[in-house]
Amino acid sequence: MFTKNWTNVSKKTMSVVMVGALLGTTACAGDQPAPTNQAGAGTDASAGAAKFTYTLPGKFVNWIKDMNWIPVLLKETGADIEFVNGGDGDPYYKNIDLKVGSGQFSDAGIVQLSQAEVYGSKGAFADLRPLIDKYAPNIKKFIDDHPDYSKLITSSDGKIYAIMPQYPRIANTTFYRDDMFKKAGITSDPKTVQEFTDVLRKLKDAFKDNKNFYPFGGRDDFLRFQSAFSANDLIDAQGKVHGVYNGGQGYDLKAPGFKKLIEWYIGLYNDKLIDPEWVSGLSTEEAWQTKVLNGNVAVGNDFYTRPSWFMLNGGVKTDPSFSMKVMPPFLNDAGAQSKFPTVPEFRVDRAFVINAKSVDKAPGILKFLDYLYSDKGQTLAGWGVEGTTFKKNASGKNEFTIKFEEESTKPLGTPAWTFFQDRLTFPIPVNNEAFYEFNADLTKSYANDYFSKYAETFPIIKYSTDELKERSNLVAKVNEALKANLVKFVSGKRPMSEWDAFLKEMDAMGYSKIVEIDQKAYDSMMKK
Repeated sequence: MFTKNWTNVSKKTMSVVMVGALLGTTACAGDQPAPTNQAGAGTDASAGAAKFTYTLPGKFVNWIKDMNWIPVLLKETGADIEFVNGGDGDPYYKNIDLKVGSGQFSDAGIVQLSQAEVYGSKGAFADLRPLIDKYAPNIKKFIDDHPDYSKLITSSDGKIYAIMPQYPRIANTTFYRDDMFKKAGITSDPKTVQEFTDVLRKLKDAFKDNKNFYPFGGRDDFLRFQSAFSANDLIDAQGKVHGVYNGGQGYDLKAPGFKKLIEWYIGLYNDKLIDPEWVSGLSTEEAWQTKVLNGNVAVGNDFYTRPSWFMLNGGVKTDPSFSMKVMPPFLNDAGAQSKFPTVPEFRVDRAFVINAKSVDKAPGILKFLDYLYSDKGQTLAGWGVEGTTFKKNASGKNEFTIKFEEESTKPLGTPAWTFFQDRLTFPIPVNNEAFYEFNADLTKSYANDYFSKYAETFPIIKYSTDELKERSNLVAKVNEALKANLVKFVSGKRPMSEWDAFLKEMDAMGYSKIVEIDQKAYDSMMKK
């Protein structure tokens, strides 16, 4: 239950992730200020062409092969890179352990940040700090401009063994069948949880002849809107951790609002306003999609591109009136605007390292990466080639000239101009403006404004290897029991009179211990 909602304080703009789980500050030394957005060493003969092997998960290798901007990048920089398919999922990272242990790791590769620090401290990975100082002015500036990122990548010994890609500012959205809202006489978006409940009732009444209709449905775990009930995990302004920490995407079981959240879901379930298959965990992604397209579900909360997906995959083709819209998150009990947690800003499961045995290649590798941090490199990675994929409009802003629907739907193995910056290529900054623009028209119409107003990025907690191991074991046990019990409460199989007993059960399984580990890890990180 402490996982992200999508396939989703010290309220700083850091991001939040558990290193390898659920799933001092390092201004670089140097007397001279870092140059700003230099072209990068890859743009002239003095740069030296990078030639190296690069291991990363297989799905990204396959996607990279189809990205038309990659050959342009290699030509611009003179780089020669052999992409090594290391497999996918948990086996990928276990294979990294084996490769490093046997001395067969490639020149560079993607690892967990925890792996980078453990193996780096043992001499397996190069310390990137002096190399960045000397060869990568744009990367150095990025680190200096992002002190939270600097703190995250700095190991306990003061060295930097890995750098990580920045991730797009995205979160879940709440969306609905606008055509069904209109048929039900609903003319405005609900602003509060109570107004939303009233909307669901109106929908249920309007489509009462359809015995298979449930207004609210989805896939994966059914609990949503924790922040509207002030029941999400967080780190407050005093640095106290609330709940099992998952970057705002989990729950604070001890918060008064969490019990209210469950009681609200009980009401939805009893009044048949929520799909019971979703609550039970039996609703597959395919089943949910079919229900939305067929009009058996009208409202969802899922990945931000889902409304466009429904429009492009059957919606208007079978029903000309089919239309989708998004609604803002609800106001909380205090009347303040709640927000959805973003995907972590920096992905600790995508840490880029250089093999210490390949240190002679490190200057070329860093110069190559530095090009991607320059203005020219950022334009290529975010927009492509002017005159081919984008143009300058009358206002001087970039504007894609390619069609998203054509490029993004090409089958695997077919080269295309795609700019999905959430797909791993190299550890580079994100260009959110370009990322939002490379989307279907419906998504483009709301993404930038929506995530500016209604999304919140939480801090990252970094754990030691021992903390991570203990925490992972506890979370696995607590997760299973938590999920099962919440389903029982909402479906009526366990009475709310046993709520206090339930909380004690969770503590006995390790809930409070996990929070304790989170607090200790956060405090330790902030002391650097």
